[in-house]
Amino acid sequence: MTATGLAMGGASAGCVEINGGAVEVSWAIFARDGRAIPDCRCSDPSIAYVRLDLASDPDSDSRPCAGNDACRFSCTRKVGATQFTIPPGQYLMSLIPVGADGMDLPMGSATGAVQSPAAQSRMVVRGQPTELEAFELESSCAPSCDKGLLSPCSAG
Repeated sequence: MTATGLAMGGASAGCVEINGGAVEVSWAIFARDGRAIPDCRCSDPSIAYVRLDLASDPDSDSRPCAGNDACRFSCTRKVGATQFTIPPGQYLMSLIPVGADGMDLPMGSATGAVQSPAAQSRMVVRGQPTELEAFELESSCAPSCDKGLLSPCSAG
């Protein structure tokens, strides 16, 4: 559901409190060789959650998602949206993969790490959703999932 749909859906059930803007993000996971990894558990390391990281741009003093569970989404959802609580302003927005233990996973191109695109700079406006382009996370396919033609790590 888009943030716009979220706001409209909430309006039909009652008022949606607006204390800022919202951010919506989607993601997909691919193996380093380009194969799709549709099951987050088949990423190596396994991704349980993704966390939206917002840093005010140009100075990173304001980080409204730091320690905010409303900015953390189950990886299997493939999309997440915050409530309308993000203070208006320009932010560098990135996606951080998180393990089942709640700890951020190693990032970068090294073996055993997840690669995420560079942060996107976007403006958050009070009462409006800010939509990010889909993030393509890159990881290894877990050996237990990388078996045969019907592998969860597929060519398509």
